Amino acid sequence: MPIFDQGYQHWHGRLRSHRWAWLAIAGQGIRTQLRHRWTKMILSMAIAPALSLAAFTIIWGLCEQKAALIQPLLTLFRDLPEVFRTNPSEFRVPVWTFLLFFFFQIQRFFSMLLVLVVGPALISQDLRFNAVPLYYSRPLTRADYFLGKLGVIAGFLGAVTVLPLTLAYLLGVIFSADVTVIRDTFRLYMAGLVYSAIIIVSSGTLVLALSSLSRNSRYVGAMWVAVWIISNSLAEVFTHTLKADWSPVVSYTQNLRRLAEYLFDLPGAADRLATLLHRPPMLGLNQLVHTYPWYWSALALAGLCGASLWVLTTRVQSLDRLK
Repeated sequence: MPIFDQGYQHWHGRLRSHRWAWLAIAGQGIRTQLRHRWTKMILSMAIAPALSLAAFTIIWGLCEQKAALIQPLLTLFRDLPEVFRTNPSEFRVPVWTFLLFFFFQIQRFFSMLLVLVVGPALISQDLRFNAVPLYYSRPLTRADYFLGKLGVIAGFLGAVTVLPLTLAYLLGVIFSADVTVIRDTFRLYMAGLVYSAIIIVSSGTLVLALSSLSRNSRYVGAMWVAVWIISNSLAEVFTHTLKADWSPVVSYTQNLRRLAEYLFDLPGAADRLATLLHRPPMLGLNQLVHTYPWYWSALALAGLCGASLWVLTTRVQSLDRLK
């Protein structure tokens, strides 16, 4: 069979620095996952809470302006205290806190579903079809490979957390027409960004570690369900039987919830709202807020993330020899 020597051909594409090589892996992974029906379905369902958050921030902004457009709506709530009608900005921080907190509780569910659909196949399929040597035949390091796979998770989770948060915050600031809203709520916006990063990093590294343990994506999905649902059920059993403060630490999602309570300062917002309404502190939220220290959950998630990174490092370390 003859071999035709074409000689040197100049590269006419765009040259990029090596440190951004992982973006190619992330971009290809996102495009591949967007072709799947379940991924598009979950993203479509996650739009509803995002639109609801944006709508609530707009309505609250109009309330602070005492806009005539919103007055017919306020007449439906005759039991509202007088301070709410005369100076609604006093309720700004508690209202924003509860809006963002409950938004993230809903989006956390969709985030777990997205990880279940997107994450299991990211590394397991590469192991199954021996595709890892193809990655390493390019100018890529193992860190680039893992960072690219994590970028796939970050892209989808950011679409249901960071993007709606930023849009709703901008709309809330615009419709409030008061520069002091930035001073009062910017901390909550930053707390939302930090919380989104915690979800992305912790769930991303965990599902990648699980994906590296098996060549079968279904087994990886089953392991993720165990971490997500079974650990939560186990925490509920411990709570009702042992009645120990540390029981929720067993659950991955309860640890995420505890950090959300701390970052958004949910007890402080409840006490502030109770003071404005002249009601007892916490407004009956004692059953909704965990009482154990927040750093227990932070340590649990940090340990889980560290264990995931150790698995990723050791599980595929031998593949470097194929470069």
